[in-house]
Amino acid sequence: MDEKMVTVANGRFEVQTLEAGSGEVVVFLHGAGGLTWDPFLEKLSESYHVIAPHLPGTGDSTGGEFFLDHHDAFYFYLDFLDALDLDQVHLIGHSMGGWMATEVAALQPMRFKTLTLLAPIGLWNDDYPVLDIWAMLPNEIVEAVFHDTNHPAAKMMLEVPTDPMELAKMQVEQTKNGQIAAKFMWPIPDKGLKHRIHRVSTPTLVLWGASDKLAPVQYAEDFGRLIAGSTVEIIADAGHIPQLEQTDATLEKVRAHLS
Repeated sequence: MDEKMVTVANGRFEVQTLEAGSGEVVVFLHGAGGLTWDPFLEKLSESYHVIAPHLPGTGDSTGGEFFLDHHDAFYFYLDFLDALDLDQVHLIGHSMGGWMATEVAALQPMRFKTLTLLAPIGLWNDDYPVLDIWAMLPNEIVEAVFHDTNHPAAKMMLEVPTDPMELAKMQVEQTKNGQIAAKFMWPIPDKGLKHRIHRVSTPTLVLWGASDKLAPVQYAEDFGRLIAGSTVEIIADAGHIPQLEQTDATLEKVRAHLS
């Protein structure tokens, strides 16, 4: 995996970008927890050229102060694609990134070969609301996000570094991620996507973990119904991050969609 800084919007943003692989381009938009080059992205890069930007305000990306609301983030991603001269790419988004990927595909539907949504937020139903992560303790978030709270990734989320410098670094990153996500998702992650989602015409896969308690699996059918021609797949024994809990099963569905 390589790392580089990409200048976007005439220098307004400097974007820390992770990439690996060759072939057709896949752009990955991360969720509210920030970007990690995980086994899902690593394995995907064996067949594709995977590009994953840190949203400004997270990681080492700068310019988050220019986001006044969610619309600025949507146009940032289009500017990012312009900066790399990317067109006809595969777009994948997880959770908050899945919402933003949907919005970007609604803005420029002809720009993408495929759209893959991993447990996206962005819709709302009072009968099965998305949980408020800002009102939850870390252990409660892990219980909501994972099917198996003994999964190594779940345990890692609860680990507290003993080294003071590492602890401070972790706290800074968590604070940065939370502040940026709150700009878009607070008080509820419903900013009118339902009024724009009909514009998505890109071949779309909606993929959800059956045990997702953060964004209940009923939203998979909602996204599937609102995006014409989309395919909905449910991953067993997975929660809100199916690409971590069930990497191989998720990859199988994603690769089939991309091809």
